[in-house]
Amino acid sequence: MKPKKILLLAVISGLITTFLFYTIMNKQISSASGEEAMMAEVIVAREDIQQNQKITEELLTRKQMPEDQVHAQTARKASDVVGLFATADIKEGESVMLHRVQPSEDEDEFVTKKVTEGHRAVSISVDYVKSVSNLVEPEDFVDVVLSEGTEGETIESKVILENVRVLSVGQRMVEKKSDEPEEEYTAVTLELKQEEAVKLVNGSERGNLQLVLLSEQISEREEKEGASPDTENKTTEHSSYITLPEQSLLREGPGLDYPVSDVISKGSKLKNLNEQKTDDEERMWMFVETPGEKKGWISSRILKQVNE
Repeated sequence: MKPKKILLLAVISGLITTFLFYTIMNKQISSASGEEAMMAEVIVAREDIQQNQKITEELLTRKQMPEDQVHAQTARKASDVVGLFATADIKEGESVMLHRVQPSEDEDEFVTKKVTEGHRAVSISVDYVKSVSNLVEPEDFVDVVLSEGTEGETIESKVILENVRVLSVGQRMVEKKSDEPEEEYTAVTLELKQEEAVKLVNGSERGNLQLVLLSEQISEREEKEGASPDTENKTTEHSSYITLPEQSLLREGPGLDYPVSDVISKGSKLKNLNEQKTDDEERMWMFVETPGEKKGWISSRILKQVNE
């Protein structure tokens, strides 16, 4: 075959191939654009939902997403999750996943997760007044006051527990948001050490208990005042906190002859365990507990009282 004919056939074959290629591609593109993507309705958070928070209808909204982008565990209906508790934080606009919520019957597990090691969760009955007008919220800190009658029919009140962490109020374990309606509760759950739990239960049997809500920060007045000279040698009726103006030694007993058990840094906040003794040199010693929960004796001459 002559070269010219071969060249002509090659050109014609190329044109036919190109035409067929573009025809097929245009049909596929037209077919794809003509089909609407399958969409699905999913449940997302209308606002941030905190861990352990009960999920309500008001916290949820609906959103359209491509079906092929929806996770198998995504909630499709609000009824799937309303009334359950979030096991992790859910951010605004985030899809609500079924494996991140938990039924209300498992609520007790949330409390056990919140209790720190070495402590117990103890509930006490309260009313509107005893709960500071229902202003106490989870993660607040309170003092517990016991009021009981004496033989002379007089009522004596004293603080039996200080700086106690609140785990829950009623069945709510997270702080109420500002736009949520007010609710009354009849029980408050506190986090206590074992011996403190016994003291609380005993106090509830002996008299009336009332909560005293603490400020989130120590007031500037308390920090600046310190102790007056006569308060350094006075035993308080309840635990107080003291701070060290300088580095000091924690001893195993009330005297300079006892071994040193720890070195306490300047500015450390110690818990006064309400026990004082005087050594042979008339030096007053106080029994305290360090932030690391180590107990021992320290000389009252170097202490500065910051909270009674």
